[in-house]
Amino acid sequence: MKLIRIVLLILLGLTAMMQCLEGLASISNPAGMMAGLNLTMSPDVEVPLTFLGIAMIVRAAVTAIALFWIIQRKPEGLFLARFTALTILLSAPVVYLKLHRADFAGGDLIQGLLLLVPALIVTHQAKDSMTPLSDDPGMTDSRMRDSRMSDSR
Repeated sequence: MKLIRIVLLILLGLTAMMQCLEGLASISNPAGMMAGLNLTMSPDVEVPLTFLGIAMIVRAAVTAIALFWIIQRKPEGLFLARFTALTILLSAPVVYLKLHRADFAGGDLIQGLLLLVPALIVTHQAKDSMTPLSDDPGMTDSRMRDSRMSDSR
């Protein structure tokens, strides 16, 4: 389980870096990005590429937050990692239907699956999972819960 968590952290870091760099490239040099992808640049593509760049930077930020929250063992980090993976997976059919490029869609599909599988396998482990629930060593989880419920009445 620890190895899968490390793999997830590495993949999240690489995804955040890649999304940020692609977003910055899309904003700073849209013609160069289009040429690098073997697509033709036209004046009406520049504005959507800028919005694409902003969206990629936002996805990179969400992925980076997921990375740091998983390092801190917050359960929200796993949710954000799964959310990032799903957004990448959902972009694969859109890319294929709109651009008719199986290579781009396949890349999104593979990247999304590489993120989603470990994100689904890793379970939440609290930082203080080794601390006892009560000072009484004989107190079990159910007895602790029952005592809390009786206190709240």
